[in-house]
Amino acid sequence: MVWHKMEKLWLARQGDLLIQRIEELPSRLNLDKTNILAEGEKTGHKHELLGKSRVYRQQNGFVYFVVEEMVKLVHQEHKTIQIPKGKYIVKQEREFNPFEMRRQMVKD
Repeated sequence: MVWHKMEKLWLARQGDLLIQRIEELPSRLNLDKTNILAEGEKTGHKHELLGKSRVYRQQNGFVYFVVEEMVKLVHQEHKTIQIPKGKYIVKQEREFNPFEMRRQMVKD
């Protein structure tokens, strides 16, 4: 895990996910029924929020969440991260496949 904190900037990394604090949520989000940010396609392990939070998804696949009070982001293969109150976007790492000439998600 790597984190960086400045006055308004807050970043954390857990495996293939980058968590970034944002000022406002975009419109047209769908509330998710779980607190799971992402699931590993190879292992089935989950990046899951424990505590008071709400996860939202856009139709384009982007994931956002709101933390009402300090929560933990847990995963079976990574160190637990403490996330403070705020609004966040989840960015999943991508890689370029030169043989297929396309970008693809990194599989955790």
